[in-house]
Amino acid sequence: MHCGADGTSALNETFRRLYGIENAFSAAGIGSAMDSAILERIMRQFDIDRRDLNEIKSLYVDILKGILERNRHKCILPGVEQALEYIEKREGWSSLLLTSNLKEGAEAKLRSVGLLKFFGAPLRGGFGDAPGEKWDAFASAVGSVPRVETVIVGDSVYDIRCAKRVGVRHIAVATGWTSERILESEAPDYLLRDLSDIEEVVRAIEGR
Repeated sequence: MHCGADGTSALNETFRRLYGIENAFSAAGIGSAMDSAILERIMRQFDIDRRDLNEIKSLYVDILKGILERNRHKCILPGVEQALEYIEKREGWSSLLLTSNLKEGAEAKLRSVGLLKFFGAPLRGGFGDAPGEKWDAFASAVGSVPRVETVIVGDSVYDIRCAKRVGVRHIAVATGWTSERILESEAPDYLLRDLSDIEEVVRAIEGR
């Protein structure tokens, strides 16, 4: 899905309300990272007591929900819903969410565009709550599922590197913030402009 910079806006507003910090995300000099690492970096940068973490997370999610509700431009990206519907109906296949977002934040984003139903109740997957990197979240999400039966679909360099780190195939999709050229330079197994061609998507998932 696409919701612009709603997550960053919610994060910045959280630290502004609680501590009077303006533009906390940029001030801490953060690049691509799990939400747990982003929060840790900001709190360390501004000497914020770690006992405040739960309050920060709670306010962040509340603010994010409000921002998402007001965002009239958020949308489901081409082919995503159709691909998820196909996977849901295909025997032996299932979808798990692997994201840098906090679990409650990811849930709020998916619910805001009607995609939450494809990922179970409670939400299944690996999330940015725990310390570590995306490959750590992957390991906790898939458990004992054989790597050969697992495919990561993502739109970032971080996703490609995660797939290579854990030894699974990867489908890069050029619908995010990262250009097709940069994604291609990371040598993903497959590179698609979007997921609108369901036959192409299925061939990539199956490794054909």
